[in-house]
Amino acid sequence: MWKKQHLLAMALCAGALSTLGMGCELIASVDRSRIPGDEDVLDDGCSDGTKNNEETDVDCGGSICPKCDAAKACTAATDCTSGFCADDVCCDKACDAECDSCTAALKASGDDGECGPSKAETECGEATCSEGVETSRGTCDGENVECGPGEEKECEEFACNEAANACFTECMEDAHCAKCHECADGACVLAAAGAEGLGCDEGQACDAAGECKPANGVECTEASACATGLCVDGVCCDTACDTACMACNVKDLEGTCSNIPLGTEDEADCSGINTCDGKGACKLVGGEECTTNEQCASGKCLPSPLFRCDEIPETP
Repeated sequence: MWKKQHLLAMALCAGALSTLGMGCELIASVDRSRIPGDEDVLDDGCSDGTKNNEETDVDCGGSICPKCDAAKACTAATDCTSGFCADDVCCDKACDAECDSCTAALKASGDDGECGPSKAETECGEATCSEGVETSRGTCDGENVECGPGEEKECEEFACNEAANACFTECMEDAHCAKCHECADGACVLAAAGAEGLGCDEGQACDAAGECKPANGVECTEASACATGLCVDGVCCDTACDTACMACNVKDLEGTCSNIPLGTEDEADCSGINTCDGKGACKLVGGEECTTNEQCASGKCLPSPLFRCDEIPETP
């Protein structure tokens, strides 16, 4: 009732004589919020032409005001009549490809609120570094919404710094270096041939060119197959091992050039009346004539009845 009376009074004042102006001013000054039944006309801030309260744009968006039209500011899809919020504006579609945008400033052409291809040379995707190759972020071409490939760069002597998605540029430990490289005073240098670990699998070692090949002791038929470049006595070996009574396939010592056991022949280099002394030398077998102990594999030249080398004791 009070509400209707107030509205009627305001209507009458609109056509009243100027002599009634004072009374009209009095009616106009009444606090309508105090009038019973007039609560529905209270201002909620969604029609005052000002961005305030929780609005995302002027008189729209947020939890109270109506949804915003295309090109209006937004923070979530629920702010927009289209149901899409992209690049902080209400958009006509999801606009979530690598190389599309919904604002004129970011697009090759078009207005705010319309999804289209991003400007050429816009960075897209993520930088990566894997298996010694650093790949920079890609770029958009201004016509398509797919991200173009990034530029690749070999890490060379360094390893990938996965935390930074880039190659290391200096090292503090071997792990910062590429396969078959070692860290020395902040720089990565090639490891020596035969070095194990350093990125090689078990049973492999580094060659002199930074690659992994079979390690010492692994069976071989040619030198080029071995990390050391040496294939001796059927196994990859640490040295050329090319002197008499030395071999690289001695039991339990395969891959390391070692003395052939006492009393063992070394084929063409030490056989017949000679045998290996177990110290890397070829000497006379037992019973052969001698003049000094050093001539005998047993280490003894017996003077009686004739000067002969003592027999080599049997191995228990």
